[in-house]
Amino acid sequence: MEWFKAAEKFNQALASADPTPGGGAAAAMAAAMGCSLALMAAQTTVLKKATPQETKDRLARHIRKLGALKTQLNNFIAEDGAAYSAFIVAKKLPKEDSDRPKAMEDALIYAARVPVDTATTAIACLREIDLFKDLIAPVILSDIYCAQYLLKSAVRCCVENIRANLVFIQNEDWSKKLHQHIDVFLKSC
Repeated sequence: MEWFKAAEKFNQALASADPTPGGGAAAAMAAAMGCSLALMAAQTTVLKKATPQETKDRLARHIRKLGALKTQLNNFIAEDGAAYSAFIVAKKLPKEDSDRPKAMEDALIYAARVPVDTATTAIACLREIDLFKDLIAPVILSDIYCAQYLLKSAVRCCVENIRANLVFIQNEDWSKKLHQHIDVFLKSC
């Protein structure tokens, strides 16, 4: 499949009336795209004949790290849908079922944890980019800036997804943790 057809398919799914994929998947996709752009810029710099070998060696380490982070971000795209499905399953339990409140709470916490993990990984990408952006060939540096903007936007989208679930979470420990995550995420971007 040509890349733009896959992108269009994802965009069509986002635009549909189906709740998945939703904002969490879009945030993870934006973060994955940012990470991928940074990877492309690093790999392109490595392939340039004018790039010194020492720079190529340094960038190779960052490329490996970003590759692992990109894999994690790609996994969060699908995991966001799984979290939503878990919530729907819990919501469909009979109201008189004594297990329903705990199942609902667990599902809400799971639905909040996925954007926490996505934002944490996006921030790890941003930090990794900061370690090597000065090594990137000037001709492709704009892609590094675009990568950073996508990653920062993804973090902010994750915050909104956390907030959407947070208002329903009764567990005080989890509520406190999620508020702390939000504070850290907003300070990072």
